[in-house]
Amino acid sequence: MKILKMSVLVLFHPAVAFTYIQRERKNFSWFPVILLLALGVAIRLFSLEFTHFPLSSITARSNLILEVAKLFIPLISWGICSYLMTTILDGETLFRESMLAVSYALVPYILFMIPLTLLSRILDVSQMGLYSTLETLILGWVILLIIISLREMNHFTIGKTVEVVLLSLFTVAILWAAVALLYSIVTQFIDFVEEVLTELRYKF
Repeated sequence: MKILKMSVLVLFHPAVAFTYIQRERKNFSWFPVILLLALGVAIRLFSLEFTHFPLSSITARSNLILEVAKLFIPLISWGICSYLMTTILDGETLFRESMLAVSYALVPYILFMIPLTLLSRILDVSQMGLYSTLETLILGWVILLIIISLREMNHFTIGKTVEVVLLSLFTVAILWAAVALLYSIVTQFIDFVEEVLTELRYKF
């Protein structure tokens, strides 16, 4: 019931909701984080599977894991990087609270993507603009809630909030670049080892 009440509060009074998360840090639980992210994954898969084909930019044969990752890797990256930035810039949020705030910011997506997906079943390609606009509004709502949580939970001014948002985005870019570089190095190393082993098999 607490998750339901918090979800309603996030929708109508986000500043109060995110302040409450910080005030109740002694009673923190990872369960809402896991539940909301799992619901987000389920909704994303539902949307990919059942969005009316003419309105979907993703075919049913697309890599569903990759499509889910496109939504949730940025959220998790943001949770990590925004926490790092707030720690450096005198913020007050713990990592677990940052992840909880990101999870609750998904509430509009969880609630409204199912109706939007079902609505797409009665729309045709000429109404693609309407569908895209509604989807963008939902994602924009999620982003706005994330920014509000950053400001309220760290008691930042608007100017400092903008500064931390930009620095966090820059840190996310660096994180992704580092992961991509590491992946490239590991892949090349594995290819090199495989080539060496192949050569040894031929020689011996």
